Amino acid sequence: MRGLRVLEFVANSVEAPNLSKIVAEVGLPLSSAHAICATLVSEGYFEKASDGTFELTHRVLDLASSKIGEYDIVEEFYSLCSRSDVLRSNGVTLTVRENADAYFVAVRNSPYPVGYTFRTGTRVPACCIASGRAMLADLSNEEVCELYPSEDLPQLTKTQPKYRGQLLGILDDARQVGYAQESKGLRPSMVSFGAAISSHSGPSNMAVSVTLYEEDMSENTEADAIQALKALASQLSRASRMIT
Repeated sequence: MRGLRVLEFVANSVEAPNLSKIVAEVGLPLSSAHAICATLVSEGYFEKASDGTFELTHRVLDLASSKIGEYDIVEEFYSLCSRSDVLRSNGVTLTVRENADAYFVAVRNSPYPVGYTFRTGTRVPACCIASGRAMLADLSNEEVCELYPSEDLPQLTKTQPKYRGQLLGILDDARQVGYAQESKGLRPSMVSFGAAISSHSGPSNMAVSVTLYEEDMSENTEADAIQALKALASQLSRASRMIT
């Protein structure tokens, strides 16, 4: 259980933590945290940097590969992204929702430095990212409240909504315009837009997002990104029905 807690904490950390951060956040004795991290390094799941911080290695993808392989739409996602100039120039993710959490099952990172790297298999609270909000917007407010029974929401950064009432307002806006937005939540320089992939069997549990570097944004680039995003979601919706 302790090992899983350390593994999940490092996996969900925006910045690679050191041993002191792990001890403080996970609540383990220093000796236990040190032993767990040493084991995960020796087994190839963690990589220890020269500054003492820990990051996941690609070996964790072995654990997720069988699950991700269930999503036949992943190949179509990569194919469609490669055909769009807008999507090729920015970070794009394919995300699925499981209850109140969202998982990246496919990612195309921006070719330009934006200070954040999306990783396949990463889990984050759905309310904290644009694609997660797009999926939540496909639910009723009552269903959202069931997922978040407390008024206090999980946050990745302090810039994100703290209270459930704020989230419901964000989701209402998303329903009106057909996409969700998240600004400066993962990095101060990043703005993301998310659109749900429609499902023939109920509320959407899959969405895509595009992330732009804030300094490069203008009315035209934002409009182009949203248009490309909606087109991607629409194409994947059709592909999903054909695959199913």
